[in-house]
Amino acid sequence: MKSKRILNRILVGFMTAALVMYVPAKAVYADAYKVVTIGKDLTDQQKKDMLKYFGVDEKTANVIEVNIDEERKYLSDSVSSDKIGTKSISSSYVEPTSSGGLNVSVNNVYWVDSNMIKNALITAGINNANVKVSAPFKVSGTAALTGIIKGFENSSKGAKIDEDKKKTANQELTTTAELGDKIGKDKASKVINDIKTQVIKDKPKDKEAIKKIVEKEVRNYNLKLSSEDIDKITELMNKINGLNLNFSDIKDQLTQVSNQLKGVLSSEEAQGFFSKLASFIKSLFAKLFG
Repeated sequence: MKSKRILNRILVGFMTAALVMYVPAKAVYADAYKVVTIGKDLTDQQKKDMLKYFGVDEKTANVIEVNIDEERKYLSDSVSSDKIGTKSISSSYVEPTSSGGLNVSVNNVYWVDSNMIKNALITAGINNANVKVSAPFKVSGTAALTGIIKGFENSSKGAKIDEDKKKTANQELTTTAELGDKIGKDKASKVINDIKTQVIKDKPKDKEAIKKIVEKEVRNYNLKLSSEDIDKITELMNKINGLNLNFSDIKDQLTQVSNQLKGVLSSEEAQGFFSKLASFIKSLFAKLFG
């Protein structure tokens, strides 16, 4: 009888040990804290290359596909079809974090940049995450946001994002990119960030009040924008105002982006000054000793 009890205890011990060993193995396989979204139209080799670039595989991250219909759903109202394309190519890596703000990097993307994506993610309600965007060859990058948001929603720390936020964030991305074609990417991101910060903070009562904020910031930057540009930015800010974003919740993220861009723009201005100075000196020497 005593030996039977001992045997039962041994069996229970083995079962418990087996269970403890089994659970972590399953958790490692389904590490949903990291999500990779892959463009559906990539070849099998290109998909493997993207996973390798992101430093994960299907055992260490939740890998999901994004198709062209999903991309068009959020982009068709705000960007031309040639920028969207006919295939889903862009891929992204998303790792939600509890702090640290947004860390975004891009590879093989030529029209949008990391700061534009950061700004749009803040509007969508994603405030802390490590994000990487890439493609096997050069793409516009407009579809990147769709993949990032889908990745965030499918992560263990993510949650369903409101459809209006998704559409507005995508509109912000493309509006900033279009402005970047005229005044430069970094300055466009800074202008949009500053206007958005003021709108979210002040919560203007109507579209006319929003337009005054837009026009004031445009004057502050001494920009020469058309009335169409002003109206497009105002329309975007009107939609952002309608999202009723809480300023205190995103103040730190908005400030982080603003400070980063301020540093970049200051550096660009300094480089521009010294470049002009060098050209002037070179020209002067040419006249004196040429």
